[in-house]
Amino acid sequence: MKYSKLSGIFSQVLIVILFFGFSLTSCTEQKEDLNNVEVSAIHDAENNQHIFEMSTKETKSGWVTFNFNNASPSDHFFMLYKVPEAAIQAAEEVGEPILQHWYGAVTAPFQENFNPYINGEIEFGEFVDSLVAEISVKGPWFFDPGAPTMGGPGITAAGSSSATTVYLEPGEYIVECYVKDEEQVFHSYIGMLEHLTVTAEKNEAEEPQANKIVTISSGNGIEFTEPFGAGEQIVEVHFADQTSYSHLLGHNVQLVKLEDAEDDSLLQSLGDWMNWTTPFGLTANAPNGAKFMGGVMEMTEGQSGYMHLDLEPGDYAWIAEVPDPADKGMLRTFTVSN
Repeated sequence: MKYSKLSGIFSQVLIVILFFGFSLTSCTEQKEDLNNVEVSAIHDAENNQHIFEMSTKETKSGWVTFNFNNASPSDHFFMLYKVPEAAIQAAEEVGEPILQHWYGAVTAPFQENFNPYINGEIEFGEFVDSLVAEISVKGPWFFDPGAPTMGGPGITAAGSSSATTVYLEPGEYIVECYVKDEEQVFHSYIGMLEHLTVTAEKNEAEEPQANKIVTISSGNGIEFTEPFGAGEQIVEVHFADQTSYSHLLGHNVQLVKLEDAEDDSLLQSLGDWMNWTTPFGLTANAPNGAKFMGGVMEMTEGQSGYMHLDLEPGDYAWIAEVPDPADKGMLRTFTVSN
């Protein structure tokens, strides 16, 4: 009798253990299917390297959410480029990994041609001419057919986190951050450059359902109509078009929390910081009084990325990383109320 009771109790315990084990396994598999990629930005002070630590360097195609944790003392972002087939073939021909080939063909020439310009030895036009000439030899595929920008988490303040969802087709991708350090060295040049493979197998994640929409275009700047309230929300950032500006790049959308949206000096300083071509611009950290909360990096015309936000009451601004964003309608302040 006692044996029968003990046997029954053991069987019940075993069933509970198996049930919870199955549930945990199912949750793990579901999380993997949803394609959440964890990314940490860290600074190796001893070796003066800025580094991306990624939970995986291979993920399924489809809607992918990048959870970006900035654990370094500098502001960072995580920008995706789709590597053209011509670049993959060029890397294979010289026996180099894709990441190494990209660094040698694009990243290193950019920094090395930038140095004499930022040091005042040559004009900006001369810098551009020398840069284009070198990349045209080492990585002509960067211009033709080009490496499309596919978004990714926007500028995120030191010690903060952000999350951005984008749609990725199968292929090879390069991710970088080109914020500069105090010595005017791009973070991508000193470690913040990685390779991500997106497989042909499609994940099960669905397109996020946004409750707010922000649209950016070269003609109308940043537009949004509905007021933003406090709390969790998903914001679709839609790129109505895309073009290149005087800083050689396209437009993106960033969210920044402001101490005072009516402080004209702060807004001017913030706008100046968005231009990497100056010693002040995109260097280390945003101006005091401005804290970046993520965004969606450059995307091609017609695409959308999604920001996952949890807003507190206060003053904010949508801003693009372009020269003179206010003049282009790409600096828009707003207030989140209780």
